[in-house]
Amino acid sequence: MPLRATIKASPETLSDMLLAAEDRYQEAEELLRTQRYDGCVYLLGYAAEMWLKAACLRLRGHRPPTQVKGALSPLRIWMKNVAPTVPFVDNHDLSFFTECVFHLRLHQDRPLPPALAVELRGHISAGLHDEWIVDMRYRRLALTAADAWSALFNAWWMRTNWTKLV
Repeated sequence: MPLRATIKASPETLSDMLLAAEDRYQEAEELLRTQRYDGCVYLLGYAAEMWLKAACLRLRGHRPPTQVKGALSPLRIWMKNVAPTVPFVDNHDLSFFTECVFHLRLHQDRPLPPALAVELRGHISAGLHDEWIVDMRYRRLALTAADAWSALFNAWWMRTNWTKLV
């Protein structure tokens, strides 16, 4: 079966997304080793996005077999009702999904511990959000090793800590 048909026949689950996040992270590490910095940062952003979305979906009570696509729209609607001032740019907006974590935890009367909250905002909202945007896919950016290492550090933080956000 052609790849497109295979993908359409089996929508991604939360479990699939977590496996893909790890794959993209490891692929990004290889791109960093070979000095392909644009691709490295691009994949690191996607990996962090997937871990961030996974944390949000787990906070909403979704389990590993949950289909991701069907679970994100209700999350956006919930956020619009709970936090209407939080802007939603697109489905790849790291700042939006960071704020989702904060609001979901508050809604559960379990605010993030202050140190974890500072780290999340520092590594994602003030870190990767400024270093990565999905729109970079169509551009040759000539990113530097420093750019890639910074993105790696921030994505590594998300990789290491996403389960603590839940």
